[in-house]
Amino acid sequence: MNNVAKKYYHGQLLKKQEGNILVMFTIGLFAFIAMMALALDGGHLLLNKTRLQNFADSSALHAAVVLDLGGSHFEAREAVVEILSKNLAHADNFEIQDALNLSSLNYGAIDVNGQVRVDFSMRADPFISSTDQDAHYVKVKFLNVNLNNFFADLLSFNKQVSAVALAGPSTAIEECPTDLVPMLICSDPNYTGAEPNVFGLPIEKLYAMKSGSASASDPAIGPGNFQLLRLGTSPGGDVIKKLMAGSPFTNAENCAATLGVGDLVATEPGNKVGPASQGINTRLGDYAGTMKQDADLYPADWNTCQGEDRVAVYTKKQAKDATAASAETDTPIVYQAGDINPDTIDNAYRYNQYISDSLSCSNTVNGSSATGDVVTVSENVSTSGFERRMLKLVIGDCSGKDNGATDIPVVGLGCFFLTQTMGGGSDDFIIGEFTGDCSSVGNPSGVADDTPGPYTIVLYHVPGSKDS
Repeated sequence: MNNVAKKYYHGQLLKKQEGNILVMFTIGLFAFIAMMALALDGGHLLLNKTRLQNFADSSALHAAVVLDLGGSHFEAREAVVEILSKNLAHADNFEIQDALNLSSLNYGAIDVNGQVRVDFSMRADPFISSTDQDAHYVKVKFLNVNLNNFFADLLSFNKQVSAVALAGPSTAIEECPTDLVPMLICSDPNYTGAEPNVFGLPIEKLYAMKSGSASASDPAIGPGNFQLLRLGTSPGGDVIKKLMAGSPFTNAENCAATLGVGDLVATEPGNKVGPASQGINTRLGDYAGTMKQDADLYPADWNTCQGEDRVAVYTKKQAKDATAASAETDTPIVYQAGDINPDTIDNAYRYNQYISDSLSCSNTVNGSSATGDVVTVSENVSTSGFERRMLKLVIGDCSGKDNGATDIPVVGLGCFFLTQTMGGGSDDFIIGEFTGDCSSVGNPSGVADDTPGPYTIVLYHVPGSKDS
């Protein structure tokens, strides 16, 4: 082939290659744009889908709380739009705000408008639409929220998101606290006072509690008295001592059933004053008997103050005389389980003072210190006795019960602040005050029934939804 022919041949070959490169470049550019669209528009869609789902979750929870507090379906739908509007008001949510129409709202209908749907059911599963005002499970759905496109238009890809959430009361909570003190306090179902109370037992009032039948004026099982609980087959004094000191339950046998409302707990007969006092007094830094060698296992509360003098408890005769005297002089006697000498009430170290004493306090029990002992907070209060003098007690319905071992229906749990150490002999009372309700500490049972009991408001999975 001569030189002219070679040049012609190579020229034709280059022209053909230029055409192939153009095709490959076009395909590569399209693939690059597609990848950019997938990354940019896909990430944008996922971000706003997550935001919209969070809005649905918070709206459903808010509406469920409104229903739980006695609100109507109308008010629950208002609550959905209210919390949604507050979420959309944040600057980052401007795009959803523009795309989600909140005009022409009808709170009396399931379809509040074309993009907001709020429905109710008597149960979470199956969810059956109901207009019954007792239907407290609420399903919220946000529909057809169109998002802005970046490169998605080139792929004819329309970015539209929706979200759905379902909320309502959980199943009854099964409570098996590991920090339960093995004592039972009797509720007062007939209490009609206006004071804040825990199952009929007024809070911020001193109580004198005593096991057995030696209580100053009440029978062994009666309003305010405590009974030791049989947490297991037969705990005995040593187990009672350790549980009173705060030894955690380590197995199901030492858990008082599930502590649901109406569950039965067994009382343990006998005072067991010695083991009970040795155990509970460790919470205030008083170690006796075998508890001396276990001091590191049962640290004292970071605040062991007990006031200027011990609160005194009357004998039966003294109580009778004092009650008559107070009736004559109209001297108020604090609400109590036992009979507390009103002359010593002002000397008690109370819960409010405990809360305010963050770093130090004066401890002059029985005049043992003229200036008071400074009590400082440990650097690690979580493991050195923080709130060790706060007790969690079972409250039960003791009506119609007799002395000795018996089964008591559970009403709930009460938080009890220990004001002073438990003494011996005529002074073997546990004295303190209730600070509130300690119930509802546990996990939902998951059993869909109508058993009454403590519960919380939770989110449920919506069948068929991948996001709820």
